[in-house]
Amino acid sequence: MIPLYPDSPLDYTFALIQLLSLLPKPSFFIDIDGVLYGGSAPVAKGPGVLDYLRERGFGFLLVTNTSRMSQAQIQDKLTGLGYEIDLNEIFPVSLAASEYLSNRFGAARCFLIGDPSLEQLLTDAGHSVLRREAPVDAVVIGQRLWPDFGEIDIARRLVNDGAEPIALHRDPTWPDGNITRIGLGPIVAALESVISQPVTLIGKPQRAFFDAALARTGFERSQTVMIGDSLSSDIAGAIDAGLKSLLVRTGNSIYEPTPPGCNGELPSIADLPQWCDSQLDF
Repeated sequence: MIPLYPDSPLDYTFALIQLLSLLPKPSFFIDIDGVLYGGSAPVAKGPGVLDYLRERGFGFLLVTNTSRMSQAQIQDKLTGLGYEIDLNEIFPVSLAASEYLSNRFGAARCFLIGDPSLEQLLTDAGHSVLRREAPVDAVVIGQRLWPDFGEIDIARRLVNDGAEPIALHRDPTWPDGNITRIGLGPIVAALESVISQPVTLIGKPQRAFFDAALARTGFERSQTVMIGDSLSSDIAGAIDAGLKSLLVRTGNSIYEPTPPGCNGELPSIADLPQWCDSQLDF
């Protein structure tokens, strides 16, 4: 029982510890590229931040729109950069897409625009992946280094024949080391210009993606903070999903103003422990 009128400094300290233990703890969704690393280098002190969250008992999940790496490949890259991370602490959009296909079709037949890692993930989940024109349940669009308009031409005919068009996201660009490359946005736009139905989007900023992440973790929506570097994917998506949000300045949005509804900004993920310690509610 917490003493209402502590008689000594020790009583006061004990009462404060008990009180703090009753307060709700925050949980975090954390973007990866541009937040935990840039190119092939980790953000300074980034690995220590995840250790801090574990020590404080703050849950976290890494959420990313990358479709070019599986959970295991992301884990390998982060481990190589000094991060300690478990597979179940990583939720890539490719996994969300595979789960969507399973819920929608069971074992789906897919025409895939994407790289081999996405093909392998879908195949491992029991889906059939085609690279040629044939009847399918869905056209799945993931990131690849060199998009092919011949594939978009095939996709148009398959969609017109009844296949569901699905894109992992529609980010306009993606970082490839020190090079910024065209993302899925232009590919989705090209397909949309020649079909009459909307493309199903899976990843950030879609509310369904954040809902799936909440369901996976059991985090409380009102106590979950999205930390990201993209105003359009991370921050806007978090606000729409009813999450708190923090914009970091190490990736895509270095100079843009903090938008209304965002709960603050950090110079980098390394400043998260100080931010947490300053929040009396946490």
